Parts: sequence; structure tokens; C-alpha cells
Amino acid sequence: MSGTVRPTRLRALLHGPEDRRQRLLTQATIVNTVGMGMFMSVGTIFLIRFAGLDPAEVGVGLTVGSLAGLGAGVLIGDLADRRGAREVVIAALVLEAVGSAGLLLVHNLWSLIAVSAVAAVGSGGTSSARGAMIGVLAEAGKGARLRSYLRAVTNVGLAIGTLTAAVGLHIDTRPAYILLIVTDAVTFVLAAAILSRLPHLPPTRVKSTGSTGKERRWIAVRDRHYLSLTVAASVASLQYWVLIQALPVWIVLKTDAPHSMAALALFLGSVIVAALQVPATRSIDGPRSAARLVALSGPLFLIAWIMMAMSAGPSAWIAVVLLLLGVLVHSLAEVWQAGGSFELSFALARPEAQGQYQGVMGMGHSLVAAVAPAIVITLCIDGGTYGWIVLAVVVAVAGFACALIERNWGRSRHPVPGSPEMQT
Repeated sequence: MSGTVRPTRLRALLHGPEDRRQRLLTQATIVNTVGMGMFMSVGTIFLIRFAGLDPAEVGVGLTVGSLAGLGAGVLIGDLADRRGAREVVIAALVLEAVGSAGLLLVHNLWSLIAVSAVAAVGSGGTSSARGAMIGVLAEAGKGARLRSYLRAVTNVGLAIGTLTAAVGLHIDTRPAYILLIVTDAVTFVLAAAILSRLPHLPPTRVKSTGSTGKERRWIAVRDRHYLSLTVAASVASLQYWVLIQALPVWIVLKTDAPHSMAALALFLGSVIVAALQVPATRSIDGPRSAARLVALSGPLFLIAWIMMAMSAGPSAWIAVVLLLLGVLVHSLAEVWQAGGSFELSFALARPEAQGQYQGVMGMGHSLVAAVAPAIVITLCIDGGTYGWIVLAVVVAVAGFACALIERNWGRSRHPVPGSPEMQT
């Protein structure tokens, strides 16, 4: 029986959703994420090697530029809710293309800040407006399935982009880096072109007024349950930076494993996540099951990171085994947390304002992303084994907080008869 199930799943993954509009969104997503995978691997190296900036300037420029774009996702997401998501997503993708190509013009700190700010505005806008688009295109009762599929193809795209970038890194010349950056910019344009084939998507939100007669526009920033979820989910997202930032440095500086394990761990993690994304989150059928997976991911991260910490000291082959096992467990935990958090970010949002809500969630993740490298490297590298454990506890507590927030949200929507909520 298993011999027939796996090919069927593979064909389903390659073919995509049956709905044409969902299929176009899927195609745009995988094209876009291939470019993202390239940029993640070569962008910083290009700036240091060929733009004349030192590492400190690159760090400051990218951080300040990202912060300059903070909040743009909320504004652009609200625009998508009120005007229709299709045109807004296309415009944001074109802005990202400009930001990506602009890297080739960077020659000092200020130009880097300007370019990264443009890219940050485009990225925040794409993320939030795309959230509004997903909300419109998801079939009734099947939103979790579409979101799970999009997460899977996202990881496939990132893996392809990472492998492509590895070729450029091996060649290690300025023309090779320029080609990768130009290709990244082109992927944004291609994704926009694919989405242009979609019909206009009607706005999901019309003016709503309260007792005062004034429009209640910024509903997402007044939703205490969603704001609490944003804080908890953003803190839990620190886990993303372990494989990207902490583990490669740990492998090179603290273990006897081959240095190539630093690249292999990131690639292996991307492949495992892409393979597990759909089957491992198949149980998600609503916010309660999503919250359960987020909570369960915490203990798995603790196990994974203890194994990674233990890789310092033993012989090379034992270190490699521990690292591989750690990456495997980490990847499963990541799938559970990412899938559950993604579902909660939609389930706890008001359907007519998905763009605005996704902008709020994106702003929280952007804030954490700005400080995450410093946090994970300080704890894991400087803190040693205890630092790994502390980080795992923080992420686990944040995951449990997400589950508690979902439970309180559910009670507020469906109060128990006789409870104070029902009486009021």
C-alpha cells in the first residue's frame, strides 16, 4: 500500500492545486522563493567582498534599512484588504525587484540603508498582501490545506535557490555574484507576471463604523488576542536562526566535524522541511490542532539543540552523527511550529482584514529578525551548552503561550453558558 501512496503524494505536490487561481499563486511562490534562496546565500557576501563594505557596516545597514520599512506591511496589507490583493502584491513584488537589483549600486553605508529600506517595504508588503490573497483564494474549509501546500513549495524553492547559489559561491567571482543577484531580481518580476494572469480579486473589507459613526479601520492593532499571538509567535520564530546563524558557526568553531557540515546542515534542513511539511501537518484542521503542534514543537527543539550542543567534544564522526540527528529533530519541530503558527496567524484574524492582520504578524517577525542573529549567536556560541538550553526553553515557553492564547481566544468567541462573557 505504501508503495502507491508515496508516488501519488509526489504527483500531487508537482501538479499543484486543482483550482487555477491557487495554481498560479503556487507557481509565483516557488519562482519567488528560488530567488530568495539565492539572495540568502550570497547577498551579504557580495556586499562584503565586492561592494567595499566591512561586516559591521553591512550589519548596521541591513538592520537600519529593515527597521525603516517596519510597519509598511500593516499599511500595505490594509490597502490590499480595501482595494483588492492582486494589484497590491504585484506592485510589492516589483518594488522588491528594484531593491534586489539596487544591491549592485551599493557603494557605502547610506546607499545600503536606502536599498535595504526599499527591499524591506516591498518584502513587508508582499507578505501581508499575499496573506490577503491566500484568504481570498482558499476554498471554504480548506485554507489550512492550501497554506500547508504553499509552505512545502516555499521550502522546495529555497532549497533550489540555495543549491544554485552554491555554484556561484564555488566560482567565487564578481560576475558570478552579479548573475545571481540579477537572477534574484528577475524572479520577483516573473512572480509578478504570473500573478498578473489572475483576475482582479475583490476587496474583502468595506467601511465599518462603530456607535460614533467613525470608521473602525485599524482593527488588527486593537485586537489583544492577535497582538499577544504576534509577540509569542515572533519570539518562537527565533528557532529559524539556529540553522542559519548559530549552527554553522558552532560547527566550525566548536566541533571536530568537517567544515562542510555547516553548508550540509542548512541544505539538509531545507530538504527535510520540504518533505515533511504536508504530511507532518496533515492533522491541522483548525486553530486548536494548530496550537497543539506549536506547543509540542518546544520539547523537540530542546532535544535537537541538546544534541547539537553535545557535538562539541566527541570525535568527528560522533559529532557528525549528533549534528545529523539534531538537524532531523529540529526540522520536524520547525515544521510543526511553522505550520501551526502560520495557521494561527490566519485563524485568529478577522477574514475581511487578513492583509492588515498579516502585516501586524510580519512586523513582529521583522523586529525579532533584526535582533535574532545577535541573540542566537550570543546564547549558543558564547553560552555553550547552557546557552542552547536557555534558548530552547525560551522558544518552548513561547510555543506554549501561543496555545494558551488560542484557547483564550476560543473561549472569548464561544463563551461557556453561565460564564461572565455570556452574561455580558
